[in-house]
Amino acid sequence: MTDGASLPLVIAHRGASGEAPGNTAAAFEAAIAAGADAIELDVRRTADGVLVVHHNASRRGVLVSMQTYSALARRSRNEPPLLEAVVDQCAGRIALDVEIKEPGYEAEVLELVSSRFTRDQILFTSFEESVIATVKQLDAGARCGLLLGPGRLHTRAQRYESLPFDLAERCGADLLVVHQWLAGLRGRTRRPRGSSLLDEARLRGTAVMVWTVNGPQRLRAYLADGRVAGIITDLPGVAVAARRELSEEASPDHPMDTRSEPSAGARRVPPPESGPEPGAAFDPEAADVTGPTRQPFPRRVRPMISR
Repeated sequence: MTDGASLPLVIAHRGASGEAPGNTAAAFEAAIAAGADAIELDVRRTADGVLVVHHNASRRGVLVSMQTYSALARRSRNEPPLLEAVVDQCAGRIALDVEIKEPGYEAEVLELVSSRFTRDQILFTSFEESVIATVKQLDAGARCGLLLGPGRLHTRAQRYESLPFDLAERCGADLLVVHQWLAGLRGRTRRPRGSSLLDEARLRGTAVMVWTVNGPQRLRAYLADGRVAGIITDLPGVAVAARRELSEEASPDHPMDTRSEPSAGARRVPPPESGPEPGAAFDPEAADVTGPTRQPFPRRVRPMISR
């Protein structure tokens, strides 16, 4: 980054799940208090048609889709919130990254969330390509991200460089949301040899978000990496603080700023790379995925994705 005006989004994984049980009202409230740009949450549908915020496919050996909401609540340590309640809690306060876990109820999720959030305050994500394709068919203007984990790609190393982008294009995804193992930092990667996925994404003009990043050093590294549009973390407070520090360090008024001519014999420290504006929208179709300079968003809720 060249200055503090452009840094990745901070997205709270199931809320501030490092501070409170994930996918609960308490975790969502903590994420808002921490200053996260958005909350990531998981949506499933119960046997009686209730849209519920719940990560695992089953509870005590019974599929969520095969039990009623009341039965699910009885089997859960923390009563899973209804999607409608979470929408009410977050609307006007923070953006949402809504992961639709299975195909079949995309229209219901889209209708409910879109009733309280504008398009630029919502990102729909899924591991299922069919879910992304269906959301796009229902609303071509909806912003969608294809989730990819390391298991999806490791057996296809010979096509690694192009496969993620082929998958995204096939289902109509606007951006990729990848596990950190796939988005290796320079000199630190577990992925097959070849060009970096982040480098390839920049060349293609495809935005990339990375999950789930919790280590302080990795958080800081991804936040300072101009190839990353956003990071998903259990620790949004730590991430927001790290982003603030990076912004301050890049400020011309910062005592460690080195953009002026150094004194004789002083070591020249190169400026860090640029990245998206703190908490601001990014345009997945932009040629430069680090994002252009944007006007400040006037409301508390900053847009997730530019229209």
